[in-house]
Amino acid sequence: MYEGVSMVRYLLLEKGSPYPTGFKIPLNKAVILLGRSANAHQPDISFDNPFISRSHCSVAVSEAAVEITDLASKHGTEVNNSPLEPSLPVTLKPQDCISLAHGAAILRLCMLNSIADETLEIGTAAFPAAPITPIRLDPHKRQCLLGTQAIALSPKEWSLLSLLHNRHSKIVSLSEIKSTVWPERQNSPGQIPSVGAEEINLLIYRLRQKLGSTGSRIKSIRGSGCMLE
Repeated sequence: MYEGVSMVRYLLLEKGSPYPTGFKIPLNKAVILLGRSANAHQPDISFDNPFISRSHCSVAVSEAAVEITDLASKHGTEVNNSPLEPSLPVTLKPQDCISLAHGAAILRLCMLNSIADETLEIGTAAFPAAPITPIRLDPHKRQCLLGTQAIALSPKEWSLLSLLHNRHSKIVSLSEIKSTVWPERQNSPGQIPSVGAEEINLLIYRLRQKLGSTGSRIKSIRGSGCMLE
């Protein structure tokens, strides 16, 4: 079934917003640019940490090796805690730890020499996951961007997404969701608005639909609230 597959290589993300921990970056291009998106500039892997440079580092992939090069980033790139010299490629070994901007993003190189030698989880290394498009919010324009695509949101969809985005990877309680998204229903300060579960679920459903595959990052926690992974 896997005849001709000699090596599976990917970067495993241990830290780096807006991607979830454990996100796998398949090394399926000759050169992969890591950095921070800004206006028309879109790296292959785009982080939203302001300490990461727009063109921070690149990973060159060939049959013989995987090399990383710091692109004169402001806060540097490290491999196994050793700073890289700008513009000087360094060959990576399996399990090498890559750190961008002193830990703003942390990745690890994973290599499997042969599929026959390893038992893989379906949907992970053998079949790399489709990249998750980062969510970027512009609070001044009240605009949501998926990559370069602007997503039109209703006021309540914006309020919910903004709340979850600001509390990334943390559960937001149902009471906080009600108070933030439906403040007009508060009869007195501190009172939790009267909002039914169906209304909340419908809003979450509509928001997921508008975000497409990225909407799967919005998780409902039964009886507790909601979170954005």
